[in-house]
Order: sequence, then C-alpha cells, then structure tokens
Amino acid sequence: MNPRRACLAALLAGALAACAGPWDGPREITVSRQRLQEAIARAFPVQRSLAGLAELSLQAPTLTLLPQTNRLGLALDWVLAESLDGRRLTGRMALDFALRYDAEQGAIRMVDVQVRQLDADALGPAQRAWVARLAPPLLGQLLSGQVLYRVPAEPLAQARQRGLQVRALQVLPDGLRIDLDSGPAG
Repeated sequence: MNPRRACLAALLAGALAACAGPWDGPREITVSRQRLQEAIARAFPVQRSLAGLAELSLQAPTLTLLPQTNRLGLALDWVLAESLDGRRLTGRMALDFALRYDAEQGAIRMVDVQVRQLDADALGPAQRAWVARLAPPLLGQLLSGQVLYRVPAEPLAQARQRGLQVRALQVLPDGLRIDLDSGPAG
C-alpha cells in the first residue's frame, strides 16, 4: 500500500474509533427554576372529580425548591365545587413531593406527595378540623403521578442515540439537574 494511503487509512480508522468511543458530551440537563416554574404553571389547573360528588380544581402553583431533601414544594389555591348544591369552598394548600422520571413519556412526575398545610376559607373550626384530617391523604393520592415537566425531545433524543438514559433527578438551589448515564438505572 502506498504510504499516503496508509496514512489516510490510519487517520480514518482513528477518527472512526473516536466516534465509536464513549460520548464525552454533557451528561446532564439542567432546568432553571424559572423554566421549571413555567412548566408547572402550564400543568395547572388540575381538575379532579371526587366520585361525582364534587369537582376539585388546583390552581396558581408557586414553586419552592427543597434541595436539602431532594424534593419540590408547591403552594396552590384550591376550589371545591359541590355537584349537588353548587356550593364552592376555597382555600390554599402547601405540599411537597419527590420526583420520578417516566422514561416512556419523557416526563417528570410527582410522587410521595405530602400535604403540609391546608387552609379552608369560610369554614368553622369543626369543619376545618375535618378537612385537615381527611383531605391530605386524598390530595396526595389525587396528585401522585401528575406530570410536572417534559424533558425536551431534542436533548433526550441525542442522549438516547449515544446510549445514555436519565438516571437521577437532583433538586438544586436554583433548578433541577437531570443526570444522564449509560450504566444501570439507579
């Protein structure tokens, strides 16, 4: 083989080997607090029927980042409209939750929802106590699995082409980091 061709073949083989090697691009996607708040605002209001007896609407979410526990918090307004008499109850609630990545949907979902505070307007003390006791577990169940954020298709497709998958979600003081890795799921 002529020396020029041998040199060219060696360079081409090196370039191809480099392309086939491990990806040294970004192994994380960072979502700023503002982008996360905007995505959550688009996911609300959330409407849930309560056995046909009432309609619950959760709206106006305000995000809190809780990096010390790797959770997010939301403050929400709620409206409960009773079906039989049309009466409406309103209030405010605060909750926090963990995050789970749904690989099939490319979505980040709420899990382990914990209602921390529930205020109801225009209720007497006995009714407030009843709502405070019964509503938190129900609300946790109703919101579990709620989609908060969809990972943008382009960076997700690029990561998948290189054999990377979402492995962890890390709440930061200023946003959310989505860690990518080619190792086993964590």
